[in-house]
Formats: sequence, C-alpha cells, structure tokens
Amino acid sequence: MPTGRWAPPGKRRRGFSLIELLVVVVIIGISLTLGLSGILSALKRQRLATAASEVNNLVTKVYSTMQDENLRTFLVFGKYVEGSGTDVAVVVDRNDNGVCDEAIDPNNDGLLHDAPTNLVPWRVRVPEDVALSNVAANGQVFTGAWLRPSGSGPVSAVLLCDFMGRAITPPEAVGGTPAVATGLATVQLSHRDMISGSLSPLVTYTVSIGPLFKSSVRRAP
Repeated sequence: MPTGRWAPPGKRRRGFSLIELLVVVVIIGISLTLGLSGILSALKRQRLATAASEVNNLVTKVYSTMQDENLRTFLVFGKYVEGSGTDVAVVVDRNDNGVCDEAIDPNNDGLLHDAPTNLVPWRVRVPEDVALSNVAANGQVFTGAWLRPSGSGPVSAVLLCDFMGRAITPPEAVGGTPAVATGLATVQLSHRDMISGSLSPLVTYTVSIGPLFKSSVRRAP
C-alpha cells in the first residue's frame, strides 16, 4: 500500500506535532530526574553502610595492633571537618604513657592524614555527609550529639586498648587514671540528610565495643 506523500489523500501518515514532542521530552526528563534521585539516595545509603563497616573493622585493627606492637593502642574519633569529613584512627601509644599524643595532627586541621605512620598505622575517613554521635561507655555520654569541631586538639572521643585487650573509657584515658569499661562503648552513625528529614527512613548504625575490645555493628531499623 502506498504510504507517505505518495499515499492517496486521507491515507498519508501524520507526523508528530510540536506539543506531542514536548510532552515526550517532559516525560523523559521526569523519568531521568526520578531515576537520578533514586541513584543518589542509594549512594548515600551505601556510603553510610560502608562507613559503619569501616569503623567496626577499625576496632579489630586496634586490638591486633596492640598485640603486634606490644603497646597500648587508642581508637580515636577525630573532629568533624566541613568539606572533608571525620577521621577515625588507630593510634599507637609510642610514649607508653596512656595519653593520646596530639602529634597525630601535626598541622592542627582536625584531620589525621598527615600523622606519622608509626603513630597512626590505620585510619578511615567517614564522609562529611555521614554523622557520628554519642561515643559512650558505662552509661556515660562523652560527647554532645552529632560530633562537631570543639575544643583544642584533634580528638572528639577516645577509647584505649590496654595490654590485656580491655577497653578503657575516656576522659580518664587522656589525662587521668584509666577506668576499665564495664559495659558497651557505642558510637552511632547516620546520614545527615536522614537526620534533617530530607532522606527517609532514618537509618542508624550502632558500633558496639565490648569491655574486651570486641566489636559488632547493628542497623536500626
């Protein structure tokens, strides 16, 4: 059957109108926007899950480093630094004095990447859109809510692993007589967009450190 411009009158194929083309373009744009939004949300959730896993794994590094080095070893939660994130590190007590040496942050920017590797052999950087909160042990909260820059030095919270593998609670571990943890020390992680309500649901990962420096991670909900 003849088609196109050679088709008999009334049988010619009608092209798309400008309005139809615009509708198609709008539909494609909406689909791409929704798809991109879903991808970004998934990436944020994955960054949160990865950060929780890395912090949990770092606890194991504290215990093994203490054994390898035969020196007391700290788990250090650094300060939140806008534009970078929060460093969490394993710090070896080279002075063997039970005090976390502030040489772990030579340029005093709140990050621990420039520390000598003999002091900080292991470190992870929690992305800036992932928040940490309420490092606590023995039922006592040692920081405020979500960690932010405060005070002097690079440390927001510290736990010490001694020669017996026991968890020692701050603030005693950074200036006074260390006190052995009798309960779980915990740190929570969540995404800042979840905290603000722009990303739902609110998911919280809790990393728990036992009195013998054994760690586990739990997600809620």
